[in-house]
Amino acid sequence: MRATYSRTLGTEQFLGFLDVHDNVLSGLFRKRKRLVELAEAFGRLRACYGRRPLYVVLDNLRNVHDNPRFLALARRLHITLVFTPTEASWLNLIEPHFGVLKRFTVVGTDDRSHLERRRRIYRYLRWRDRSHGTTGHPLQRLRSIRLNKLERQ
Repeated sequence: MRATYSRTLGTEQFLGFLDVHDNVLSGLFRKRKRLVELAEAFGRLRACYGRRPLYVVLDNLRNVHDNPRFLALARRLHITLVFTPTEASWLNLIEPHFGVLKRFTVVGTDDRSHLERRRRIYRYLRWRDRSHGTTGHPLQRLRSIRLNKLERQ
């Protein structure tokens, strides 16, 4: 296995979403985790759920709690943000699901490209949906939703 200290291809961010009521896990890969990528991901998330109330627990997103542009985006999308306390990721219900995802898809692998890893993770998410009987859930449309210009701003 190649050493992990040399990331010549860079890194990718997985923006994961869990519907705690229906036990549905989905997410998007992005090169970075800036406001632009977050705005697009949250726009897609809102499109999945229409006008239903939406509460999003934010974990591992630094400095967004005091970013006025991000807070304005959440208000515009009618998303209520819930922040986890520092050093308290264990309070976030998505963490155990990420642990399983990591064991099924990342541990013991040596991917030569981001595409290989992305495909393996998406394949796991599709398998998880089939085994949980949640293939028709709205959150599964997250990656396929096309946003118009107004929704991306």
